[in-house]
Amino acid sequence: MARTVRVAASAWLLGIAGCHLLPSSPSSQDTPAAPPPTVPAAAATQATEQLSALLDAAEQALREDRLTTPAADSAYRYFADALAIDPDHPEARQGLERIVERYLELAEGAMERQGWERARTLLARAASVDAEHPGIVPRRRQLELLAAAERRALALDRAALRARQGSLAERLRAFGGDARRPGARVRIRAPSDAEARWIYGQLSRAAGEGRIRATIDVGLPPQVELLLLPSPAEQAEQR
Repeated sequence: MARTVRVAASAWLLGIAGCHLLPSSPSSQDTPAAPPPTVPAAAATQATEQLSALLDAAEQALREDRLTTPAADSAYRYFADALAIDPDHPEARQGLERIVERYLELAEGAMERQGWERARTLLARAASVDAEHPGIVPRRRQLELLAAAERRALALDRAALRARQGSLAERLRAFGGDARRPGARVRIRAPSDAEARWIYGQLSRAAGEGRIRATIDVGLPPQVELLLLPSPAEQAEQR
């Protein structure tokens, strides 16, 4: 019996010793937490804010026709800076196209006023933004045709115009014959819109079937200017 007690006691002591030899597992509370990814999130937020500011500035520049000049405060500069942050940003890419289209619109207006050099400058600026834009080459051809067109002018006496004299009406009808030619363009300048429309009415009474294409300016001195573009055959020869 005594031997049995001694064996049991020894086993109990060994068990205690074994418990002290086992390594303790670390507590989950002692493991340091990984820092949150604040730096990438902050950088993304900053880039978004920069893009928004650049696009807002570009829209303001577009409204004020600051398209490519001044270089540091133009729509082109702001859209280009936006694309430097996000090369595939759709609004910034569309913005460059809008700049070109606005230049084409301004060039059309310059051509209507026969401002050929101004139109050439505007088309060159459009090409500096996107030389491959499909609208540039047709506008250049149109410009050169208009610049090379034959011009005729009919000065109008202001008193005769005011009185709607028959002799003036006859002169306008004779002038209107050429105004019906294919490719002809007419520009009417008169002191009032009513007088300009009377002039157009007299031109339209000329013989022929072609429609008279005319623009009207209110101003002085009154006159009718005719631009005769080369015929399609002549245009083909020039090419």
